[in-house]
Amino acid sequence: MKREKGANVQPKLELQEVVPYLNLPSSKGTNVNLWDFKQRKNLVLIFHHGRVCPHCREKLKELAEVYKEIQALEAEILAVSFDNFEDAKKQGEEDELPFPLLLDQSGATTERFTFIDKSRSLPFPTVLITDRFGALRYQKITEEAIDLPNAIEILRWLIFIESECPECSHL
Repeated sequence: MKREKGANVQPKLELQEVVPYLNLPSSKGTNVNLWDFKQRKNLVLIFHHGRVCPHCREKLKELAEVYKEIQALEAEILAVSFDNFEDAKKQGEEDELPFPLLLDQSGATTERFTFIDKSRSLPFPTVLITDRFGALRYQKITEEAIDLPNAIEILRWLIFIESECPECSHL
């Protein structure tokens, strides 16, 4: 059965389950551990094709434009690709991305969160949003990055998550 172009891919993780552990090197020269954010930050995890993908880069630049609003909602963005350190660092600098680009060259970590397009050896573009306790609240997996949610939709989800926990929120 052939899917329509732009169709969503079935979810890999269950909503409300705690997302898998992640500890990856970043374009900023440090390792990023998901649990460093636990009980402190909501997370927006983006799995993308990397520096070579113009649509992925546009999505990341769009999020960079609203990064201060995302941070004000007690959230952090982590963008994961199969890029090497040099390519990720160049992309971060060229596109002026204020958030870390994480490097998963083996694909082993990515495969725990989303699917790998074996024909292209790339992850399916994916956005996952977790609450500060690591529970998955939103998930969208697509065949192409152009079909990922825009920055406004991501902001709306973060506002919704913050509004559900008045004790945790400053809203």
